[in-house]
Amino acid sequence: MLDNQLYIFLTVADKKNFSRAGEFLNMTQPAISQHIHALEDYFGAKLFERSSKKVELTQAGNILYNYARNILDLHQIAKRAVADLVDTVTGKLTIGASLTIGEYVLPRLLATFTRKYPDVEFSVWVGNTELIHERTREGTIDIGLVEGVIEDPQLNITPFLKDELVLVAPKLHPLAGKTRLARDDLQDSVFVIREEGSGTRHAAEDFFQKAGFWPERNITLGSTQSIKEAVEAGLGITILSKWCLRKELQLGSLKLLRVKGLEMTRWFFLVQLKDRFHSRACDEFVKMVSSEDLPKILGM
Repeated sequence: MLDNQLYIFLTVADKKNFSRAGEFLNMTQPAISQHIHALEDYFGAKLFERSSKKVELTQAGNILYNYARNILDLHQIAKRAVADLVDTVTGKLTIGASLTIGEYVLPRLLATFTRKYPDVEFSVWVGNTELIHERTREGTIDIGLVEGVIEDPQLNITPFLKDELVLVAPKLHPLAGKTRLARDDLQDSVFVIREEGSGTRHAAEDFFQKAGFWPERNITLGSTQSIKEAVEAGLGITILSKWCLRKELQLGSLKLLRVKGLEMTRWFFLVQLKDRFHSRACDEFVKMVSSEDLPKILGM
């Protein structure tokens, strides 16, 4: 019970808001408050200064914060030590993935991992690279898998999979019949692109920079699936990872456009918070993602 209250306390402290902590923990705000009051009664001290906009740790809260983090880490270390003794991999694993990876790569990884370690419970966050970066840095995600480039001294950042980005158009688009395009052929096209903070959006911006133009007309959408639907409907052309286009290219509803001298590749990255305890389940998942068998697991 105390461990649970300490975890709730840490979440409120990190979020600086009872409502956001409740959303993250899937708990009501009154339930969060009840646990915090019980913890304050237990320690005989006020832990938070509350205002209408945010909450801040008191001096007593700041002292408890570091001890609470250490207590929960030691609890996890003890669980891992016992699990290692009986050679089982159990527990919970929280994985964050940016949209392309989360929708088209991670499901294959989880299926393979679950067959080998069926006792591990998963919680998955899917959002753009910026969001996964933030959640990993604040410690609410054990492992982040992102398609955007991240620079952060608090994180271990490791490339794990090379990705190809391709330009595609609907099958009846005027450019779809051309075998090879020049850069000038694209300038009058409408581009359907991802939102700011997305790794795919960053890749598209790199493409435009190399091509020497920025499209006069573009449509911004917040998910890969909505972009594919928009392009199939004839709204424009787009730049997406080949991972998310397998079915459409096979069925012929979208057509590859090749531009001489503008081939696009990038890396997917695995990110983890430095100096943080990692469960055996976490280590085994990282080992799988980093293994030479990854192409086989993904059916490459």
